[in-house]
Amino acid sequence: MLAVLSRGEFSVTDLTEIFGQSQPRVSRHLKLLGESGLLDRFREQHWIFYRVPVDGPGAALATALLALIDPDDPAIALDRERAAAVLAARTGPSGQAGAHAADSGNAARELAQVVAAEIGDDQAFDALLYVGPEPAASLAVIGPMARRVVGLCASRPEVQRARALLHGRGLTHCVLQHGNLQSIPHPGASFDAVILDRALGGHQRPAVLLREAARVVRPRGRLVTIEDYDVLAGQATDGNPLHSIREWIAESGLLCVRLRPIDLGDHHLIVAAAVAEPAEEAA
Repeated sequence: MLAVLSRGEFSVTDLTEIFGQSQPRVSRHLKLLGESGLLDRFREQHWIFYRVPVDGPGAALATALLALIDPDDPAIALDRERAAAVLAARTGPSGQAGAHAADSGNAARELAQVVAAEIGDDQAFDALLYVGPEPAASLAVIGPMARRVVGLCASRPEVQRARALLHGRGLTHCVLQHGNLQSIPHPGASFDAVILDRALGGHQRPAVLLREAARVVRPRGRLVTIEDYDVLAGQATDGNPLHSIREWIAESGLLCVRLRPIDLGDHHLIVAAAVAEPAEEAA
């Protein structure tokens, strides 16, 4: 079970399919592993998912136990094949998944490369948060830059697709969560890099959303936000989206260090980078 749950996030229903065991039996083993600190458990609407933890004492013990497993063991290999099939099924019909990737994947990857350059693509981060509509394509580029990655998306189908695609590619350190920027389900100062992908435009109180994002940025951490230029131009009181986003960043308590418009294909975007100053410097 640990070997499967080290490959991504799975529900009890997924695990009963993978192992061919009853739900009560699977649930009992999950409970024991969870009580031992070897599993993380989180809720997504009506579903509960489990995974091997990335942090904490349980993570170190799980890593040590996983190192003892023979990956060529026939039972382990069969479970691995079944887990891969479950992940593949989450992307939906192959034609639909392919069309989605063709429509938006290339643009999202190109944008992710711009973001990677803004946060420092030569750096290795401890923890990174992405909030936006395309976690699969974006985190495929940005995900390898951090030890722990959280992708937060308001679309549950996109969360499922990202979970399948990223974990299927071996990016099992990426945790995918269904949610939004209004209430980030993480304690303050949890991330040293936060990326907001078209998360502010159209909202009545974008400065409030930015304050929530700033709450989880660590001292000396970095926040990058990407917004649609035309959407913000219609939203800005003075018609100047660059001025508006600079004001929102200032209200959040962050310091804007870079602000520029960019064109990616047919998309006119604004990219802003901000940093969280240490308390003694901010004072």
